[in-house]
Amino acid sequence: MAQSEIIAFSPTLSLNGAGVGNDGFFFTPATAILVTELGYVDCGFSVGHDVGLYDVSTSTLLASTTVTGSSTLDSGFYYNLIVPVALTAGDEYAVVGTQVEADNNWTADSLVVAPDIMFDGYEYDKNTTLDLPAIPYDTPYFGPNFQYRVVSVPEPTTTALMIAGALLLPFKIGVLRRPRWNRPA
Repeated sequence: MAQSEIIAFSPTLSLNGAGVGNDGFFFTPATAILVTELGYVDCGFSVGHDVGLYDVSTSTLLASTTVTGSSTLDSGFYYNLIVPVALTAGDEYAVVGTQVEADNNWTADSLVVAPDIMFDGYEYDKNTTLDLPAIPYDTPYFGPNFQYRVVSVPEPTTTALMIAGALLLPFKIGVLRRPRWNRPA
């Protein structure tokens, strides 16, 4: 059964001044999930913040958006809908957001992670364009976030029954029977 949209990270935040660069939260889904929105912490928004979702093993950008103060606010984060992206359980990903000097910078005093997500750490860089950061840091400067749904996968028995039913359906409805005028008497 699919869960409703839930927020991956719920930090307790402290204002920490301004900074520039990319903040990246690395994570591994414990189950298959579908990322539906990318977001950025409510930081004052003098300009938009680019937010991206990366596959860490390939450094591939899977989705991105620019979050602004006119995006949808939910629990201290602004979010934009994206074309849903399926993430595989056990693979590592990162949600990354650009930090600009004009906006407030927040550190996470504590971090609550959704039960379907394993937090792998925080990394940053000082680049001004969106990229996958690679400098580990102990105290997370919080910015990016995402919302997701758990992907429900049918049990193998259910899948086998559905396939068998689909294969037998033509026989049941007579698609493969010979027409009445062509049958032997």
